[in-house]
Amino acid sequence: MNAVEIIEEIQRLPEDERGKVVQFVRHLPNAETIAAMNEPLESLQRFESVEALMADLESED
Repeated sequence: MNAVEIIEEIQRLPEDERGKVVQFVRHLPNAETIAAMNEPLESLQRFESVEALMADLESED
């Protein structure tokens, strides 16, 4: 199915269903967001627990 066929199918939907499609598409992440989500995280500090994170934060004060 190509883009034109998809658009035609969406246009055939009842109005409330078309609204759901529009709402869904508006919330899809763009390429920049997906790239940021897949960025390597090796440089970020890791914690084994919330307690370890809190202890580290308290030691910075």
